[in-house]
Amino acid sequence: MLMLAKKNHLSFENHYNAIRLPKILIDVLQSGIQEMDEKGNVYYMLNKTSFLNQLGEETNKFEFFYDDLTGNEFTNNKVIFKIVKFDKITLKRAISFCHKLSNILPHSHNFCIIMSVDENYVTISFHMERKGETWLGDDLEVYKSDAILVMNVKNESNSK
Repeated sequence: MLMLAKKNHLSFENHYNAIRLPKILIDVLQSGIQEMDEKGNVYYMLNKTSFLNQLGEETNKFEFFYDDLTGNEFTNNKVIFKIVKFDKITLKRAISFCHKLSNILPHSHNFCIIMSVDENYVTISFHMERKGETWLGDDLEVYKSDAILVMNVKNESNSK
């Protein structure tokens, strides 16, 4: 991801607030983050991007695919959008979206936002940090097909 950012003269800092996000991404942010009542401490986004809607998939349904809560959050909380002709603008939008997402995540827990970029799509997902559970390996270099950015969102009271 660092090479991709350098190639496009981009920063991972929150410099792209002026970048206009597409309506789909604004809708995701405005819908907010919900906590599942029956499981507790499981968070999910509503109104995921129309990419999944176009595939005819139900997008507001949280499904349990894995034994661990972290994997389920990561899998269910995906925002996927196609890279447009000007990938620099797409990357700025993606970085801006990650920062805006970090601002609406519940402040009662620490979270991990993961952005991956391949030749066609940007995928952004998040999960709550849980003891003993991770969803990416420590060595990001093993993910050869994607450029990956991991943003750790730390709640001050949980970081002590």
